[in-house]
Amino acid sequence: MVLGLGILLLVIGVPTAVWPYEIARFEEQLDSIGSKRSWSDVEPADWKVALNKYLGIGMAGFGALFVIGGLL
Repeated sequence: MVLGLGILLLVIGVPTAVWPYEIARFEEQLDSIGSKRSWSDVEPADWKVALNKYLGIGMAGFGALFVIGGLL
């Protein structure tokens, strides 16, 4: 169970930490659905990109700890 959670956190956390701008832009594009603004015109705020980066690092770190703990 712990090993599976760790792998899931790694699978989500590593791409979020490596590509925070692209993930944040995709989230903003999803948020723009239903508005009059074109989805290709949206840009994420700097704080959202930074938040995605640090959350991704945190998820990857906890995921690594869970995987190590699950293997021991």
